[in-house]
Amino acid sequence: MKYIIIGLFIGIVSFIPGISGGTILYLSGEFKNFTTFLSNPRQYYKYIIYLLLGGLIGILGFAKIIEICFITIPNLTKLFFAYLVLCSIPLFIKKENFQFKIIPFLLASIFLFLLNYLVPTSPMIYTDINITIPFLIFFTICGFIDGFITVIPGISGSMIMMILGPYYLYKSISANVLTHPIYLIPLLFYFLGDFSGIALGAKFTTKFINKFHNISNSLILGFIVASLFIIIPLSEVISIQGFMVFFIAYILINITN
Repeated sequence: MKYIIIGLFIGIVSFIPGISGGTILYLSGEFKNFTTFLSNPRQYYKYIIYLLLGGLIGILGFAKIIEICFITIPNLTKLFFAYLVLCSIPLFIKKENFQFKIIPFLLASIFLFLLNYLVPTSPMIYTDINITIPFLIFFTICGFIDGFITVIPGISGSMIMMILGPYYLYKSISANVLTHPIYLIPLLFYFLGDFSGIALGAKFTTKFINKFHNISNSLILGFIVASLFIIIPLSEVISIQGFMVFFIAYILINITN
């Protein structure tokens, strides 16, 4: 049941710019287990199925709800998910006997703030897409980069893809796959690269955390805190609605913990 709930949160936050699935795995304390599952899929196939099932429920069950929330109350929706992450941080620090390092924390925060300023303000729209072998290779590499970065706690793969450009290409192809079924081919190549990137990114991050435990934890915490400041709508923080959202998020995190 625990892994279904974790997968559920990962599926839901996949719709939220600035929050990555790696953040959820990290704060839940299951990041190392996730890497173990990927290294031995035959032995831990049940746990992988639970995570995938939870993620599928999160994506299919909450996609319409999240869409409506972003249309009707976009700022409160962002605030709610940011508070979910924020309320998880003290629990994680207490559980992991966290040793804070100020320099890695500041470097990570500054780095993410600088990246945010590189994100294009207006989205690009692709109307003419030619599917060729070089394009499929390029799109597979894009998926790999997205997956590799997404699994790193605190860094949004969507944000990096926005900076590099392929994010809007991916969105255009996904939005028109029903009217252009041939677009399913590049999507499959993208997902192939995405899954490969997730597997390698998880192993790389785990090795880095194991080798530089305190430094890596402070770096990741810096990424997470900076991402929260980026997505939190400050106008809603000091308001009755903002306090209500915080209270709900706090209760929910403590119950699921």
